[in-house]
Amino acid sequence: MKFQTIQKCLGGTLMLTVLVAASAALKPSIAGAFSPNMAQELNLTPAQQTELDAIRENTRTQAEAILTEEQLATLAGTTGRDRKQAMGNLDLSEAQRTQLQAIREESKTAASQVLTEEQQAQLQTTNRRKNRREDLAEELNLTPEQQTELQSIRENARTRAEAVLTDEQLATLEGRTGRERMQAMRSLDLSEEQLTQLQEIRDDSRAAADNVLTDEQKAQLQEMRSERGNRHRGNQ
Repeated sequence: MKFQTIQKCLGGTLMLTVLVAASAALKPSIAGAFSPNMAQELNLTPAQQTELDAIRENTRTQAEAILTEEQLATLAGTTGRDRKQAMGNLDLSEAQRTQLQAIREESKTAASQVLTEEQQAQLQTTNRRKNRREDLAEELNLTPEQQTELQSIRENARTRAEAVLTDEQLATLEGRTGRERMQAMRSLDLSEEQLTQLQEIRDDSRAAADNVLTDEQKAQLQEMRSERGNRHRGNQ
C-alpha cells in the first residue's frame, strides 16, 4: 500500500520531468557541450572537462569555417538552445551538411576517448531520456516560454520535496537522476507525514503546470497519462 502511495505522490513529478525538454545539449556536438548538471552527473574530472571543452571549441571553429558570412551572421549572439535552433534553420548546401556531419562524428569519437566506459553508458542512457523529452515537448508543441516555466516549476517541486526528506534519505538519492532517482525515491522508508507533504507538492506542481498549458495541450497530456497508466496496469 505504501509503495502505491509513494508512486501516486511522485507520478506528477515524473510527468512534469518528462514535460520539460532538456535545456542543454547532453552530448558533444556542433550545437553544444556538456551542461554543468551533466558534468556533475557523469562525475567528470577537471582534466576530462578541460579536454571536452577543447574538443567543443575545436568543433565549433571547424563548423564555423564551413559557413558563409551570411550564415555566421544568423548565428551571431546566439548560445545554447537558441544557437541550436538557429543552426537548424540555416539553408545549408549538401556539401556543408556532409562536412558538418563529418565534424560531428569526429567530435563524438574524440569525446568518447575522454570518457570511461561507465560514463559512455550513462551518457547513452541520458541521451535516450533527453530524446524522449524533446519528442514529447515537440508533440505538445511547447513554446520556449512554456518550457522555461515548466523547468522552473520542476526545480521548485524538487527543492520542496528534498526539504521534506532527512539527510539519510537525501544521501540515498545523491548522484541519481531520472528513472534511477524515481526508483530510489520509491525505496525510501517515508513517514505518513512525509507522504502527505509529498502529495501536496505533487498537487501544487501539477496545478502550476496545468496553468502553463493550453486546453489542447492539457487534453493531450491527460491522454498520455491515461495511456501510461494503462501500460503500467498491463505490466502488473
